[in-house]
Amino acid sequence: MKSFSCLSAVLVLVLALFVPRTAEANITLSQRGCQSYASWSGNLVWARELGADKEKARLELTALDRKTPASIYELMLRNLESLWVTSANWEQVTLVVLQDCINRRGMYESAT
Repeated sequence: MKSFSCLSAVLVLVLALFVPRTAEANITLSQRGCQSYASWSGNLVWARELGADKEKARLELTALDRKTPASIYELMLRNLESLWVTSANWEQVTLVVLQDCINRRGMYESAT
């Protein structure tokens, strides 16, 4: 039963994070970019589990996004709420985000 609840948590995360918003791709990640995005997403979940503050994380991601627009930081900001509340662990999040990014060939739609 525990594996079913973990699987359902991962599926909810996938649906929440990766439902396309528009048809226009404005962020394109390389394979290394996909790996970074997955790693940062998993690390955010891990930090949350250790008691990190969501608003401090948002501020940090916003500052990083200003330095590097249309990047993994924008994607993480879009998905911060889902990443913050998921019951999936950091390893599951890392795997799901990486797999999704590779399946998309690193192409993500505009948030607007």
